[in-house]
Amino acid sequence: MTRHTLPKLYVRGAIPTGGIAIVGSRTPPPDAAQFAYELAARLGVPIVSGLAPGIDAAAHRGALAAGVPTVAFVGYGFGRTDPPEYEELERAIVTAGGAVATLLPPGTAATQESRVQRDALQVEHAAAVVLVCTELTGGAMHTMRFAREQNVARFAVTPPKDEAESEDWAGNLACIADGAKPLPFELDEALVALTRGAGEPERA
Repeated sequence: MTRHTLPKLYVRGAIPTGGIAIVGSRTPPPDAAQFAYELAARLGVPIVSGLAPGIDAAAHRGALAAGVPTVAFVGYGFGRTDPPEYEELERAIVTAGGAVATLLPPGTAATQESRVQRDALQVEHAAAVVLVCTELTGGAMHTMRFAREQNVARFAVTPPKDEAESEDWAGNLACIADGAKPLPFELDEALVALTRGAGEPERA
């Protein structure tokens, strides 16, 4: 009989349950980053993300500002913060009662493969995934694919009317066409939609 060994998860802090993942581009438009920040601050549940620049960092900071636990699944080993300037944010997440977690041993540098593994971890620890804004080639598309495969509720923010044709939002439109629930680019309406639908698995 073959025994399967689960991968070891290295954790600093405590991983909260019942979180919602907020993901997106490393280089989002300013209004999308602000939306991620405010959404994380007002959801009232733990926020899951990947400690990358852009949408991820905005979501973590929004949670911290509101006193909400947040967990960062990262693609590097402890001691190799990527990008290095996020060491302070990493410490703040743990100090505030959240967690930073990785599959890589301490001192291991990030790779493209490890970043994709991080995207899978986000889905495994979230009740729903919210795509705020991404290009078609953005790493957040991996997270949305994993969510679809694991039947985790997917939401994608609809672009503002004046940005509907922008490549910055092309990944969102693709995910909506693929079955993700559209989320209004209006905070109060988005919060209502998430509250109603975050616990509902996708229909096949």
